Amino acid sequence: MYIAIQLKGETMKNDETLNFVKQVLENMPKSWLTLTTHRLDIYNEKLAKVEFLEKLEVLSKENNCNVQTLSELPTAFDYIRLGHPLSCLLEWTIAKLSNLPSNNVISFSS
Repeated sequence: MYIAIQLKGETMKNDETLNFVKQVLENMPKSWLTLTTHRLDIYNEKLAKVEFLEKLEVLSKENNCNVQTLSELPTAFDYIRLGHPLSCLLEWTIAKLSNLPSNNVISFSS
């Protein structure tokens, strides 16, 4: 009985995550499709690999994905994604659906 309840809870959580991602994709700023280096004017090197995801997580909990809010997200920057928020969104989604911390999905060695 506990397992069934746990799985149902995970399914609901996954549905919420996928619904949020769908809303983000529908409302994403147009620049997310055209820029390869996203908002270097607000780039914080010390937080470059986590700041975007931390703020995306907050937006997810608030179910806030309007264009203006998404435009204000900090730079999603590392050597692989070159500042591309869609790559971070994909990795965040994989982590959420796999019930893993984002830093377990978003990692590499250079």
